[in-house]
Amino acid sequence: MILLGKFLALFPRGLLDAFGAGLGTLVWLLGIRRGVVLSNLELAFPEKPEAERRAIAKATYRNLGRMVVEFLRMPGLSRAEVEGLFDYEGWEHLERAQAQGRGVIACAAHFGNFDLLASAHAQKGVPLTMIARKMGDTKANDLWRSVRHRSGIEELVVKKGETLRAARRALAEGRVLAYVIDQNERRRSAVFPTFFGVPAATAATPAVLSRRAGCPVVFAVSLPLGGGRHKVFVEPVPPRDTGDHDADVLAFMQDLNDRLERWVRAHPEHWYWVHRRWKTRPPLTPGEGAR
Repeated sequence: MILLGKFLALFPRGLLDAFGAGLGTLVWLLGIRRGVVLSNLELAFPEKPEAERRAIAKATYRNLGRMVVEFLRMPGLSRAEVEGLFDYEGWEHLERAQAQGRGVIACAAHFGNFDLLASAHAQKGVPLTMIARKMGDTKANDLWRSVRHRSGIEELVVKKGETLRAARRALAEGRVLAYVIDQNERRRSAVFPTFFGVPAATAATPAVLSRRAGCPVVFAVSLPLGGGRHKVFVEPVPPRDTGDHDADVLAFMQDLNDRLERWVRAHPEHWYWVHRRWKTRPPLTPGEGAR
């Protein structure tokens, strides 16, 4: 893995970007997940003409190709080289949250190079933990996890039902728990904040954990600046406590989804349109027919 990273680091940045973009274009031409991407874009941007949505889709594939090459290149770079890739805005919010000594939940999303965002935190000395379900034993999964480990990220692989316990243990140790908020949640415990005006099944874990552990929450995204550089933005997320647990949890997750939506509206080509974000639908209310 290190050898692959060092090999890729030998090539000019522009050449790697072109290769990654070409790889993404090939995936688009092969039609892989193309229908899902276009359907998602139509749902999110019904006001945009079809030609504009297709242009966003093509740019998304090119960015995903660049992202893969960029991530695989990381192990071949020195710590100083990695640190030089990032600018920061709002980093003081994370530092203040860490200073409270209760752990921090860092909510991120499939926006920009989200795996590189985690590496940016780790490279700055942040004790970062990611919790993941066990994936298939494939070379691709092993490769991806080896890069994360090389970057200094602690990844806890848990079984079903172990997530909250593992998360609370990481927070109790004062670590920063990275949590991706925009994955479709299939469990019955899902809450349904809106994303682009459509109810989106969302795990309530960040809201529940922050209430139980009393720890602060930040929202973080990274935006490519060109030339291999990225800017990391960190925003504090205020707690919710009106005494109505269910309403507070939903409002908290709605706040996070609203923050992400603002970024996606401004830079739609950098979101991960290839996954079915709105797949799980809210349960029918009494008297409501199937639609």
